[in-house]
Amino acid sequence: MTRYLAWGWLVTMLGIALLAPWLSPNPPNQSLFAPLAPPRAGLLLGADALGRDFLVRMMYGARLSLLLAGLAAAVTLIVGGTAGFSAAIVGGRYELTINWLSNVLLAIPGLLLAMLFVAAWGPGIAAVVLAVGIGFAPSFGRVTRTIARRLLTEGYVMAARASGGGRLWIASRHLLPNSLPELASYAGTYLAWTFLAVTTLTFLGLAGDPSIPEWGALLDSSRAHLLSAPRLAAAPALAISLTVLAVHAVVRKESLP
Repeated sequence: MTRYLAWGWLVTMLGIALLAPWLSPNPPNQSLFAPLAPPRAGLLLGADALGRDFLVRMMYGARLSLLLAGLAAAVTLIVGGTAGFSAAIVGGRYELTINWLSNVLLAIPGLLLAMLFVAAWGPGIAAVVLAVGIGFAPSFGRVTRTIARRLLTEGYVMAARASGGGRLWIASRHLLPNSLPELASYAGTYLAWTFLAVTTLTFLGLAGDPSIPEWGALLDSSRAHLLSAPRLAAAPALAISLTVLAVHAVVRKESLP
């Protein structure tokens, strides 16, 4: 997928997510049609097993899926970034402790760690967001710490230290601004990972409410109708795949336009 197509897909999905209430001809949770009604004019993706407009539920699913992934990515960036920067700046035993804890958590795959968190907290939307965000935080913390430690060896940072600059001043004036371009590239990658992890957990039924219009949950509810109505599973599966591919194509430095 080229960057132009990737941007087009992401902008389209974001627009649908924002304008879903105005673009939707029918309510997302109201049964208005016959169960598994086939596609026709005014019902482009047909109806689900409860007679709800499946295209409308996909539109609202874009809103919820992107929102949950964005919130989970924000948790990853805040928790992991804070831990990584503070470890590099403070150093000493604090850095050794953060590094040891990161190594322990990194021994568990991020998605599996998120599932363990949800199992401990109980199912629910908030639990999924926090679990995914914290599950990928050790990896991003390691990246942030590596970047910060490299910047600490730069001449301008050493000069700021020699002139009496404090840790917070050096971090806010030198480390954070100079690390933002590189961190932004990594942040896009983590957004794709959190999006895939969130839809995976909702597909597994860990969001708590199976009726929510979210792409992973829609894919889960469509499994029982793979033979009779394969479009119900194909639509969310294709949307998830294209969104992950689009995010990777946008943030990948070597992508060609």
